[in-house]
Amino acid sequence: MTREQPIPSSVLRMFCESVIDNLGEKSLKLMFTQSGLQHAYSSQLPPDDDSPSITGTELAALFTTAFRIFGDRGIKPILLRVGRNAALHFRETNRTLAALAGAAFKVLPTDAKIKLVLSRAAKISEEQLHMPHRVYDTPEGYFVELRDSLYCEGVSADHGVCYLPQAFYVEILRWATGATYPVDEIQCRAKGDALCLFRVGREPRV
Repeated sequence: MTREQPIPSSVLRMFCESVIDNLGEKSLKLMFTQSGLQHAYSSQLPPDDDSPSITGTELAALFTTAFRIFGDRGIKPILLRVGRNAALHFRETNRTLAALAGAAFKVLPTDAKIKLVLSRAAKISEEQLHMPHRVYDTPEGYFVELRDSLYCEGVSADHGVCYLPQAFYVEILRWATGATYPVDEIQCRAKGDALCLFRVGREPRV
């Protein structure tokens, strides 16, 4: 697994669309130019399919540039939106998740649903973005661990900034359980931690 592998064009397209909708196409072009990736975007959105696009390393450079240009407050709503859209996209197009919508899944206990969906979703993210994921649970909650996260590379903050996967897991769990579970990034490389770690609460928000 290496970041030099290309990511699917559909992933890059969701990011581009969210930036355009929130900040306009000029801002998107500025991000690609200042990331040294002007060759990857020229007024034409990437196709909405699994064809290869930029590499994981290049996507990390885009995130780094986005934080530098627009700051945490400016880029946060965009990345949250990408995460929500990614959850919807994966749910509709990925057979691994689509298979969970059957009658057998619906009668599973909530705990089993959460564990199953988190592990499947993490596997999809690992395959698409070439980052190691680990899923486990303790009495304190359910956890998703990301090593070498590309979402926060080069960012320095006093809080977690991996907003995209945070929104992704909130939406996936809402689809699976019908409830909104708290997903908090309790460790993040942006604030000096060795890895990025998300905790899903055991009880939904009221």
